[in-house]
Amino acid sequence: MRGKALPFHIQQNTSPEVLRAILARCYDGRVTISDLAQELAMCLGTVQHIVPFVRQSGLLNSTGLSLTDLGAQFYHFSQQSPDMLAEAMHHLLYTAHTFDPTKRFSWAYARVVDALWARGDCILDRQTTAELVGMVVEEASQKFGVPVEKIAFSHNSVRGVLNWLRALEPSVIEREDKSNRFRRRHFCSPSVFLWAVDFIYRAHGTAHGVRMFLTPERIEQLCKLCVLDPSGLENVLMMVKRTSDYDRGGVFDYGTEGGFGRWILLTRPCPVPTFPEGNWR
Repeated sequence: MRGKALPFHIQQNTSPEVLRAILARCYDGRVTISDLAQELAMCLGTVQHIVPFVRQSGLLNSTGLSLTDLGAQFYHFSQQSPDMLAEAMHHLLYTAHTFDPTKRFSWAYARVVDALWARGDCILDRQTTAELVGMVVEEASQKFGVPVEKIAFSHNSVRGVLNWLRALEPSVIEREDKSNRFRRRHFCSPSVFLWAVDFIYRAHGTAHGVRMFLTPERIEQLCKLCVLDPSGLENVLMMVKRTSDYDRGGVFDYGTEGGFGRWILLTRPCPVPTFPEGNWR
């Protein structure tokens, strides 16, 4: 009951491959938990923990095993661009709590990502995991007024976050000797960056088609969401303009205005997991 009431946990057995299989089976029609367990070659108990997490993420309806509208979008996206599913799910997990504060697992996911981003480069050992767990539990207790002992967040929750970070392309987790190392990446695909820009527009209540100035806080927001090192921002901006240039009928532009600094422009919504146009990635 504690986990259901206070779901800060990020399910550690959910991966891009598992999610892709669940979306496909639930899109095809009538399916049971037992069917999913057989499809995934997992025990029934494990799948019974995975399904509620996918449901909390907004991809499954509150009852049964049918996809929500967003789940159907993710299914079609996974068929069109299977290599991008991890990026889309990372974005969803990171941002969901901004628009629905009850999604506390999303808040916890973002806090772990932000903490790793702040470190920039670190070994992912037992000590790092313990520090991340302690940070989330302490901050959750303060933010949500929940006693520490009632917060369901553990080393397995951190593993759940790492599943998605490991699957990003380029990845931010690399095997080094006998350990894993986290490093910010210096590039992300144009679509990933446009999802992040769209999120910034919506989170700040800015209308699409209006220039947004890139304050240091917004730059940090974009870089954290994209798990991007700020030194790579300029190259990503140039790539996004090249692939979706407003002057050539695209949705994006950026520049500098004297006295005000750098600005970006997104002319139309570009929510995850959609592409604004064509076949670019």
